[in-house]
Amino acid sequence: MTNLNSKDDRKKRRAVRELFELDDENNLSSFIPLLDDKDSWYRSKALDAFRMWSIRLNTSHLAPLINHNNLDYNRAAANLLEKFHNIDSEIVMQLFNKEDFICQIKSAEFILQFDNQQEFYDKLIVHQNAKLRLIALSSKYSSQDVLINSLDDESNTIVNFSLIKLFESDYDINDEKLSELISRGAEFSTFAPHLLKHNPAKLVKQFGNINSANMKIIVKLLNQQCDSVDNEIIKLLIKNESYVVLGRWLQGRRGDKIDELRWKIIGNDDVDEIERSRLIERLFARCDEEKIREMAHYICENTSSELIKVTAHNLSTAGDQAKP
Repeated sequence: MTNLNSKDDRKKRRAVRELFELDDENNLSSFIPLLDDKDSWYRSKALDAFRMWSIRLNTSHLAPLINHNNLDYNRAAANLLEKFHNIDSEIVMQLFNKEDFICQIKSAEFILQFDNQQEFYDKLIVHQNAKLRLIALSSKYSSQDVLINSLDDESNTIVNFSLIKLFESDYDINDEKLSELISRGAEFSTFAPHLLKHNPAKLVKQFGNINSANMKIIVKLLNQQCDSVDNEIIKLLIKNESYVVLGRWLQGRRGDKIDELRWKIIGNDDVDEIERSRLIERLFARCDEEKIREMAHYICENTSSELIKVTAHNLSTAGDQAKP
C-alpha cells in the first residue's frame, strides 16, 4: 500500500497488481488517491477497485465517487447501486441531487426499493421530469388512487403505464374517460385487451384507419380469444363489416362456416383487393379440394377486379396443373 504512492512507476504498478491479487475489500481506501492520478491506467484501476470491492461493503463506500467532480465517477457509482442490498440514504441522496439524469434515475430506482422512503416518493411523484415520475409510479409506494390521478398526466408514457396497471387490477375506467385518453394518443396495445374483453363494440370503432402494427395486436388477441365464427366478438366484427381484420383472423383456419365467411369477404368488391387477393393465395395449399376450385372459378367469373380475377383463375386451375 505504501508503494501506491511511490515515484518509481514499476513499484507502483506492481503494488496495484499485488493488491488486486490479494482481493481484500479493506484495501479499497488505498485506491482513492489514484482516482486523481495523472496516469489514466491508475485511474482506471482505482475505478476497478471500487467496482470489485465497494459492493462487498455498503453504499457509504461509494462516497469518493459520488463526491468527485468527475461525471464518469458519479455515473460509475450510480451503475453500481443495483449491486447493493443496503442503503445509506444520505450518500445516495447526494447522488440523486446531481444534475446528471443517469445519476438521478439510478439513485431514485435504488432508494424506492427500501422502506421509510415515503417522503422521497412524495417529492418524486410530482417531479417535473416524466421519467422520474414514472419511476415513482412504478414503486411499491404507489397506489390505485395515484394511478387514477396519473391518467391526467401530460406524459403519454405515464398515462399508458397507469392504464396498464389499472386494467391489470380490473379497475373500470368509464367510457368517457377512456375516449378522452384514446383521443389524446393512448397506445392501442394498452387499451385494446381491455376493450376486447369489456367493450368490443368500442374497440371495433378504432378499426377505421388501423395500421399494420395495431392490426397484428388485434389479430393476436382475436386468435387467443376467438376460435369460431359463432364467437360474439367475431359476430360483431361481421356485423360491422370489419372484413380486413376478419381476413387476417381467418388465416390458417378451416371449416364450413370459416370458408363461408372467407368467400364472403373475397367476393365483396368493397373490400381492399390486395387483402382479398391474399385470402385467395392462402387457399393454394387446398387447391386439391374441388369446392375450393369451384368457388375460385365463381369469383373469377363475377368479380370486377382484374387482380382478383387473375388470382382466382390461377387457384381454380391450380389443381389441374398439379396433376401429371
